Amino acid sequence: MRRLFNSLRFQVSAAFIALLLLLALASLVTLSAFQRQLDAQAVVDIAARLALGSSQMHMQAMNYDAHAPRDYPTYYRDVNLYYRDLTAQIELFDAIVMGFMSGDFSAVLDRPAAWMQPAGDPRLGDAVAALETAWAEHRKGLLAALGDDTDEPRLEWAAEYNIEHIEPLERASAALADRLREWAEVEHERLRLLALLLIGAAAVVTIALLALLQAYTLRPVQQMLDAVRRSTDGNFGEQVPEAGATEIRDLSTGFNALSARLHLLFQLLDRLQQGNDVDEMVEFLSRDFRGLLRFDWIGVVLVTPDNATVRLEASALDGAPELGGKPLFRLSGTLLERALERGRPMLIQNMAEQAKANRNYEFLRSIARRDLADAVFLPVVANASAPAVIAFATREPGRYDEPHMRFLTNIAQLIAASFARTVHFAERGRLAAIGEFASGIAHELRSPLATVSLALDHFEKQELPEGSRRRLALSRAESQRMGRLLDDMLLYAKPLKLAATPVDLVALARETLAQASDEVACAGQALTGSGRLDRAMVLGDQDRLRQILLNLLRNACEAAPTGGRIELSVRADGERWAEIEITNPGEPIPAELREHLFKPFVSGKGAGTGLGLAIVQRLTSLHAGEVSLSSDAGRTVARVRLPLIT
Repeated sequence: MRRLFNSLRFQVSAAFIALLLLLALASLVTLSAFQRQLDAQAVVDIAARLALGSSQMHMQAMNYDAHAPRDYPTYYRDVNLYYRDLTAQIELFDAIVMGFMSGDFSAVLDRPAAWMQPAGDPRLGDAVAALETAWAEHRKGLLAALGDDTDEPRLEWAAEYNIEHIEPLERASAALADRLREWAEVEHERLRLLALLLIGAAAVVTIALLALLQAYTLRPVQQMLDAVRRSTDGNFGEQVPEAGATEIRDLSTGFNALSARLHLLFQLLDRLQQGNDVDEMVEFLSRDFRGLLRFDWIGVVLVTPDNATVRLEASALDGAPELGGKPLFRLSGTLLERALERGRPMLIQNMAEQAKANRNYEFLRSIARRDLADAVFLPVVANASAPAVIAFATREPGRYDEPHMRFLTNIAQLIAASFARTVHFAERGRLAAIGEFASGIAHELRSPLATVSLALDHFEKQELPEGSRRRLALSRAESQRMGRLLDDMLLYAKPLKLAATPVDLVALARETLAQASDEVACAGQALTGSGRLDRAMVLGDQDRLRQILLNLLRNACEAAPTGGRIELSVRADGERWAEIEITNPGEPIPAELREHLFKPFVSGKGAGTGLGLAIVQRLTSLHAGEVSLSSDAGRTVARVRLPLIT
């Protein structure tokens, strides 16, 4: 009931009803006052008619007495005139005096009017009583003077009687008229004061309603508008007082919750953007954002390069990081795999029961062992160097309700993008460390490798048995392969600078084809530039561009069967891009492997270094270009796109 009384709908409705009732009351009182004023004026007019009638009776009597008839024709004329007027005056006095006594003036008014005798005014009552007494005495004497014969009334006697005895009636009539005028003025003033009182009351009520509207509606709304304006300026976390009507208070509460959630969310995204380490990210999430994301346990699992397992990279329980190893769990046929395929948050309720029902749910069982009830898997797949899943779990069943799942779904893309950046930086850091380590190893191995090469040169000059010759040739080939591996490692690990000049890609392609035809890796394959060769000028480092072509041709030669035909084509793709295509007829590359071939140390060949395509991608990126692989039955195409000189 209190909520109903405090609601804006009730208050506005009550305010309008109060104003309506006040207006209706004012209208009724005004109409009533107007009617009372009319009635009072009518009564005053009636009293004035009495005073006028008494004066007329006196004047007619004096006139008749001065011109009394001397013969019968004149007498009968006066009977028709004076006697008729006199009886009419008597009837009028009878009706008016009776009206004053009874309060019924219908005999002398066209409309009904109530006799309004003011309380506490004895003078008016005395005036009415005096009039009644004066009229009763005068009427009695007047009728006696006229006589009982209505055909031949004694008009002269009646005129003499009016002349001699009319003065008390005139005084009583005039006194009543004066008293009624005074009463009408008092009544008018009282009604005027009542009208002013009603106007004042309406003004007070209106001001009070405006004050209530200002306090309970307009001010809270203005405060909220100011907070919204500040929020749109970037000041997230604004709070407004939760005051006013119920709807305004609910709106303020919702705005405060939204603002606080936005503030926490932007803090979360800011921290995610700053984080370069998965362990650090999990730690601050578990410390600062457990309330926002509603979890007791959080874990981050990364998909391993083989796409068959996931590794629990970091986790925290009740705000404290969990120490220990990084266990592996199978991915195929699990809820983790389903979440990655769906690409949106997945709710898992009653984990313990689901884990018992499916033996593949190893990761789910490991979470449920911590006495956790429900979990949410948030996949990180877009723009991530390695697919991952952020897992939240809570001890409280049903805590991940529908509104919270909508919230997680709405922010999932933001969290996933920011977390993907963290994973990317972590992966880059790991690769940088590996690259630095590999660079150091390469430098350390160059000296002993040079010594081995000198020793092999010495033995080649000696007379050796055939078996030793074969072993020497094998050692020489392995030494050269190791040299190329060290060169690739150094090329990938060290910073690169480009000596950019205009380069004719067609001429460079022909030179590179001639160079690659002499390499051992291309023995038995036919290298040809019989594909399309358009003139294409690009801005780049000629040696680095040649390295790109050599690496791609070497990969094509290693993948193509003996006698296979490898084609290289150069064409202008519109006015912006030059496109180089190298096609080989080798076996198709599996899709799951093709996605990772540009990563360092990932190779589809048993004896590959895993750096060739990684170097190609790095060099192509330095030239503001793009590289891609497509493969189907009997045909694999490597494409390099470079910007043309405009």
